[in-house]
Amino acid sequence: MTTSLKDPYLDFCTNALGTLNLLEATREYSPEALFAFSSTNKVYGDLKNLNYVEREFRYEIEGYENGLNETIPLDFSTPYGCSKGAADQYVRDWSRSFGLKTTVFRHSSIYGGRQFSTEDQGWIGWFCKQALNQALNFEKNKEVVPFTISGNGKQVRDVLHANDLIQLYRKAFNNSDLVNGEIFNIGGGIENSLSILELFEILKEILKIKEIKYKQIERRKSDQDFFVADIKKVNKLLNWEPKIDIKNGLENMINWLKSG
Repeated sequence: MTTSLKDPYLDFCTNALGTLNLLEATREYSPEALFAFSSTNKVYGDLKNLNYVEREFRYEIEGYENGLNETIPLDFSTPYGCSKGAADQYVRDWSRSFGLKTTVFRHSSIYGGRQFSTEDQGWIGWFCKQALNQALNFEKNKEVVPFTISGNGKQVRDVLHANDLIQLYRKAFNNSDLVNGEIFNIGGGIENSLSILELFEILKEILKIKEIKYKQIERRKSDQDFFVADIKKVNKLLNWEPKIDIKNGLENMINWLKSG
């Protein structure tokens, strides 16, 4: 998202034009294939029109106890949201206009081993890495330098382990007729939702440290206070749901980071 604000033209060429090129290549050379598109929750915009409740460690939205479903109105925000949103709609329409077999997965937060995270991409992996570095410095009695978080840390996302995501895509490809022309919100669901502050509490437990040092900076432009995918539609159609809970997923992530 932050990269798209720096270079919106490159972002458009990569996401929107790039997807159109792939759709047309598929239509010409492999018209029987399933075209599965990894979209984003940013197609729903900032979600500022909903009623929020601020708790001690997280934000919540009134009336969406199971998360947000696919009927939430589109409201593209930031160049990234616009380019991904345009691609999202092209993919859906190529099923209607040209009979291509397509499906759209609007993802929340994905994490897992071999995710080489940065400050701009892969927040779970990034904070796991920062917390692990602090834990190692605590152990060696070295200076522990605080890292930064954008905003107050109460922003909530549902997280989905990459292994569960792979199982979803396998089910989709094995049932391509069922998912043809469909759009799904995909994430860990409400049971696997957490805020940045809640993530830190779990990481302290896993790493056996008393504190995680951080400082707050200005929150990112167009950051959603809360996005959790309601996954009932995909569960009903494909009988899919996440199997890896947050605690086990984070432990696996930490072990992979230690191995590197």
